[in-house]
Amino acid sequence: MGKRSDGTRSGRRIFACRVGVDTPAIVEEMAKEFGCLRVDGSGELTGACGVMLDRIAQGKLKVIQADEA
Repeated sequence: MGKRSDGTRSGRRIFACRVGVDTPAIVEEMAKEFGCLRVDGSGELTGACGVMLDRIAQGKLKVIQADEA
């Protein structure tokens, strides 16, 4: 779990995985469309894939497999 500057735990942990080069931008755009947002380093509102994953894990968002026709 992550530590804050005051030494307390945030209750969050970093989750990293290997994905295609374009995947992070695609997933952040999907997150933004679903209202899963964060403020980036330049103060811009952007998609937050971590928030989207939390909502999926909590059952607030449902993932449905696309038809492979």
